[in-house]
Amino acid sequence: MNVLKTEPEVRIKPFSDVYIGTGNGKLKIAIKRGLDALGGIEKIVLPGQSVLFKPNLVNGVDPITGGNSDPRFCEAILELINEYCKPGAIYVGENTESGNVTMEAFTRYGYVEMCKRQGATLVDFTNTERVDVPVPGAMYAEVISLPKLLMDVDVFISQPMMKNHDTVCITAAIKNSFGLVTDDSRRQAHRDNAVEQYLVDIARARKPDFSIVDGRIGMEGIAGGSHFEHSRFANRIVMGRDPVAVDVVCAHIMDQNPRVRYLQWADEYSLGNNNLDYINIHGMPLDEAVAPFMSPAGQLEEQTEGKFRLHDLGSCSRCRAVAQGTLHRFRNPESLLKRVDIVYGPGHWDVPAEERFDECLLVGDCIREEYRSAGAWIPGCPMARDDYFAALNAMDIVCSRCEQTVLSFIERHTPEELAFVRILASNKTVFKGDANQAGVTDFLMTVGDCQKRYSVFHIMRGRDELVQLGLSGEVESDFFVVHIPGHNPDIDKLEAALAELKARDAKWKAMRSPL
Repeated sequence: MNVLKTEPEVRIKPFSDVYIGTGNGKLKIAIKRGLDALGGIEKIVLPGQSVLFKPNLVNGVDPITGGNSDPRFCEAILELINEYCKPGAIYVGENTESGNVTMEAFTRYGYVEMCKRQGATLVDFTNTERVDVPVPGAMYAEVISLPKLLMDVDVFISQPMMKNHDTVCITAAIKNSFGLVTDDSRRQAHRDNAVEQYLVDIARARKPDFSIVDGRIGMEGIAGGSHFEHSRFANRIVMGRDPVAVDVVCAHIMDQNPRVRYLQWADEYSLGNNNLDYINIHGMPLDEAVAPFMSPAGQLEEQTEGKFRLHDLGSCSRCRAVAQGTLHRFRNPESLLKRVDIVYGPGHWDVPAEERFDECLLVGDCIREEYRSAGAWIPGCPMARDDYFAALNAMDIVCSRCEQTVLSFIERHTPEELAFVRILASNKTVFKGDANQAGVTDFLMTVGDCQKRYSVFHIMRGRDELVQLGLSGEVESDFFVVHIPGHNPDIDKLEAALAELKARDAKWKAMRSPL
C-alpha cells in the first residue's frame, strides 16, 4: 500500500518498500511472509554469495526482555537463507559493547549452538581484523575502523530490536551498526555528543543491504543499550532494504517524536527515505500497526515519581538528547528537592489554566517567546550541559548535602593524599585526583544513596573490562569501589572509606609490582 493519496507526476527519488507484520504463528512463516511481500529472500541473497548477519546483543540481558536479539528469531532467518538462497558462507558477528566478552554473550544466549546447526561462523568484532574506511566529507569521522569481513561480504543483513534511545530517539536498523565500530570510538562519540553524526558516517561507509527489526518484544523508556526495565510487547516485525525508511516506520509504530536528525541527514546523503510520502507500506497498514512506546521522558518522570515533568513540544533530537539524556543521574527521587517542569521544542504548549509550577526550566533557542517568562530559560541549540546543570542547582532543585560533606572532607586532605581517588556525590564527580583516570582499576568512592546505582553499574562494567585487560583472575571489580550509603553521611565515614581505599591501593600496587 502506498501511503501517498496520489503519486507525484515526477518522482524526485525512488520509493522505498517496508513491510510491517506480526509475530503470530510459526516464527519462520511470519518472517517469510514479510520477505515474500518484498519480492522474496532469493532477491536479497543470490546463490554462492557471502552473508554477514548482525544481531543486536547486549551482554547480561536476557532476550525475553526485548533488549537482546532472540536466537530463535535469528535462526529462522538463517534457515530461510540456507533453504532458499544456497549462500556461499554465513557469518554472524557482533560486539556487545561490554569489554571483549562477546563470545560469552554468544554462548550464554544460544548463538554458538544455533550457528552450528545453521553452518554459520561466529565473529567477535572486538577481536577481528579491521580496515580503515575513509568517509569523504564526514560529519564526524573521516576514517572509520570497520571489520574487514563487513567490507568483504556480498550481503550485510542487520537484525536490530525495536527500542527507544534517550540520545537518538530510537535504535533500530541504522543504530544497530554502532556495534560495528570499536568500543573506544563509541565512547568518544558519546563524550563528543556526536553519536548521530557518527551513525551517518558509519552508514555511508557500509549500510545494511537488508534490515529485519524484531519488535515482538521491544524495549521502551530510556532503553538504548543499558536500561532494560520496561519491556514492550508490541508484536511487530518490520523489514526492508532501506534502513532509513525502516527506522522511520519504526518511529511511527512506536509513536515517538519523528524529528530525528540522523535519519534526516541520512536522507540528505541519499542513504534512504526519511519521508513517509516516499515509503510504500506492505502488510499491516501503518495506522493499524501503531503500538505506542513509553518515551525516555516518560520513564524519567516515572523514576523520579513525577518530580521531573518533561514537555516535548516537537523538539528535534539535538535538544531532546540533552534535555532528557543528561537527567539520568537524578533518577533517584530523593536527589530532587522539588518538582520541576522542563520544556523543550518549538511547538505550542497547551498549559491548563490551573497549572502551577514549583519551578519551570525552558531549554533551547526554539522555545517560543511567550513561554520563556514561565521560568528560567536556557538558550542554545542545543543548550550547554553545564548551563543546564547550573540552572537546576541555582533553582535549588538538586540536593547537594552529600556534596557539601565531601567538600568539607577534601579540605582536610592535601591533593597528594587524594591523588589516587575519585569521589562522586550529589550526582556528579566532586573530586578526581591527578593520578586517577576514572578507569576500572582506579579507585572510586561513591557517597550517598543517590550514587548507589552508579556504583553497581561501575562494578558490573568493570567485570567485563577486567576480562578485556586480562586481570579477571587477579581481582574483582568491586575491589576498587567503596560506597557510603545515606542521605548525608557523617564525615567520619568518608575518612574510614579513604583509609580502606588506601589499604587496597597499597595491596594492588604490591600485587602488580614485579618480584
